[in-house]
Amino acid sequence: MSQENVEIVRASWEAWSRGDMDALFEFYDPAVEWDMTRSYVPDMGVFHGHDGVREFFREWRAFFAEYYAEPEEFIGADESVIVRVRQGGRGRASTVGVEMPAYWQVYKLRGGRAVRVEIYRDEAEALEAAGLRE
Repeated sequence: MSQENVEIVRASWEAWSRGDMDALFEFYDPAVEWDMTRSYVPDMGVFHGHDGVREFFREWRAFFAEYYAEPEEFIGADESVIVRVRQGGRGRASTVGVEMPAYWQVYKLRGGRAVRVEIYRDEAEALEAAGLRE
């Protein structure tokens, strides 16, 4: 099941890359939770449902005149998939280009859809959250 889930998450990233938000949101369960509490900006909190994820995207992209996020690695773990992500862009206010440290997304899937996405700045914590480390 984990390889099938990896391919599902990979397809969601392909939708993101081509700007196909309809396909991307088809991947997210309507009750999805997007958890930023362990990220580089933990005060963003947890976003709920499609509207919450759209709100997160708007808030995050508001910092940037140009922005990219690209997956570097996919790791399957039962009902979870870990994605190492590289991101960067150009600041809206500063116009300075920046490449930020990598981060990890842990997707919890049910029925081929993401029911929870947790963002981690620490690889070990992401692996532990997916049940790959104790």
